[in-house]
Order: sequence, then structure tokens, then C-alpha cells
Amino acid sequence: MAPSTGIDSVYTNSGDGYAKGFDIFWRDKQTLKYGDYWISYSYLDTKRDYRNFPISATPAFAAKHTLSVVYKYFFPKLNLQAGFTFAYNSGRPYYNPDKPSSEFLTDFTKPYRNLSLNASYLTSIFKSFAVVVFSVTNVLGINNVFTYHYSSDGTRRTEVGPTSTRFIFIGTFINIGSRKDDSDKYN
Repeated sequence: MAPSTGIDSVYTNSGDGYAKGFDIFWRDKQTLKYGDYWISYSYLDTKRDYRNFPISATPAFAAKHTLSVVYKYFFPKLNLQAGFTFAYNSGRPYYNPDKPSSEFLTDFTKPYRNLSLNASYLTSIFKSFAVVVFSVTNVLGINNVFTYHYSSDGTRRTEVGPTSTRFIFIGTFINIGSRKDDSDKYN
């Protein structure tokens, strides 16, 4: 029998579980002139008797491995900053109704990967500081999957992912207000 996907009407503190892991973060703003980069990695090992789980299992929101690489470079003569972000998550567990309850949440989605590009132009509009921004997420057009939903009889599976393969943002942020430096009032 499949676990309920509805909201439980009775809440208790009877669940248990564990989470262990580590994070690594490295940032360097000095090696490359006008460059800034950072790398972060997280490892998570967790199992929980959570909500309506039939056994202790890794929840669908927990990825074992998460990696992020960010680089940005400032072009001073152009007042332009450009960069990229690469994100990776190992596959996340999902509920497969064809498996027995002893194998609850033991199937995994494919890994999540996303390469995004961005650029920001610093300028002024009507004597106010402004930033013109351009960014594109998932430049490579990877079909990322967050989880799967099954039909009520378990015969059809549907991927659940982002609402669009790519997202493009173009915008302008304008600082409207006093140009006076009020930093001294906080000392």
C-alpha cells in the first residue's frame, strides 16, 4: 500500500533519524586580478522516520552530494562584471510504488546539473546609480528532474522538473534616493 501523500491530521514527535556529513567552502578574491571565485561542496548522509514513512529512509529533499562553482570577473574599463555558476546535485530519492515498503525511497533521479551565465553593467540613470543585469540559467538545456509522480494504478510515471528548460532575465535596478553618505550615523 502506498504511503499517504495528503496532510496528516495527527502530529507526533515519535519520529527519529540521523544526519551526518560535512561542508567544504573555498573562496579566492586575490589570485586573479579582478576575479573572484568560490567552490562549495556538501556531503549529507541522512535517514529519517519522517511523516508517514513506513521505514527510516533518506527523504526526497536530501541530495547526498552537492557541488557549486561560481566565478565572476570585473572589467573595470567597461564597468562590466561577467560570470558563471555551475551547480551539481547527486540524484534524489523518489517514491516508486512498484517497490515493496522495505525498499521505500531507494530509487534515485538522475543528477541535477545547471550552468548559468550572467553579466551586470554598472551605470547611472537620471543621476542615480543603476545596474543593468542579464542572466541565463541552464545554458546547456539539461532536462533536470526533481522527482517522479505515478498514476494511481502505478502504470504511468511523469517527470517533475522546472517549469522551463531555460530562464532568461534582463532587468535594471536603480537606486532612487539620497546620495548622501550616512555611514557615520552608525558609528
